[in-house]
Amino acid sequence: MINISRTAGVKLGIGLAVLTLSVLVPLFGHFGKATAAYNVSFSNIWLSKVSPGSGRIGVDIWWPSNGGIYNPCQNDNDTYYGACQLSNSATTSYYKIANYTSSSTDFPYGIFIDNQDPNYCTSSSWCKNKTPGTFVHNWSTFITNASVEVYPYDSGNQYDPSQDNVGGVRASVGFPGFANGGRYSQPLGTINLPQLGQSNVGKLNGYVTNNGTTVSSGRVTISAFQDDSSLSSSTGYPLNGFSSVQNNSAGYYTTGALPDGIYKLYVDDTQTNHTIILDNINITVPYARLDFKLDQRCFGYPNSYCTDPAS
Repeated sequence: MINISRTAGVKLGIGLAVLTLSVLVPLFGHFGKATAAYNVSFSNIWLSKVSPGSGRIGVDIWWPSNGGIYNPCQNDNDTYYGACQLSNSATTSYYKIANYTSSSTDFPYGIFIDNQDPNYCTSSSWCKNKTPGTFVHNWSTFITNASVEVYPYDSGNQYDPSQDNVGGVRASVGFPGFANGGRYSQPLGTINLPQLGQSNVGKLNGYVTNNGTTVSSGRVTISAFQDDSSLSSSTGYPLNGFSSVQNNSAGYYTTGALPDGIYKLYVDDTQTNHTIILDNINITVPYARLDFKLDQRCFGYPNSYCTDPAS
């Protein structure tokens, strides 16, 4: 485990990257096929509310296939890929996007996974069927699991955790309940997002250099995903923190609010496409410091904690 020492928590507010939901990639997915396992009209993620603030929720769905898992919205060759809401924008997508504000949501009865959806993929080169219409895909009968990934918006109505006191979380669910002709997940209740200043919330920050010189704005993307769970919803359901940010013009980055815990980091040099993965990053203090040196193997970290495909 890499233990990160506490720092003074430098705050630089200029030039930090803004990442909009339309370009964020869902966390995982594998390819394969499956047959329907349930005769249901819908599956429902039993979520009541997200607090505080406003933002968006990306919904991933999957089921077992060929010894792994299959996410149809991460396979643009799937016959029904157009039923994924962001399919016209990229070759990977969330199944559905939901919205929340401080006073309302567009999911008053939870978030539904249906058996049919509109065709959203109507103009991009990868679209298999560009004719508007409806796909009957029966995904609610296939899925065994789903996840919600909450992206809070800052004051500029963008996802940019470096400029926000509120952080994002992820929750994965199954569907053990049955009622009204459909399946229901475990009750998530209210998802209370992590906020800077709370006793169990910190952030990761530091500087990125190349041969001793701080790098230009947006050179590196740092994405952090919590392995354990130190936060829970109002019903006690476990939540995992995550953040994805870029460095600013001073070479500085900050992940924004993250629940205390153990994280996996993906650090991507966008100029060279050199990506490393760091495991067992322990965030237990308000300002955890981690600098990166792009000219060094593993960007300057011990081999025992790092995967560096370029080496």
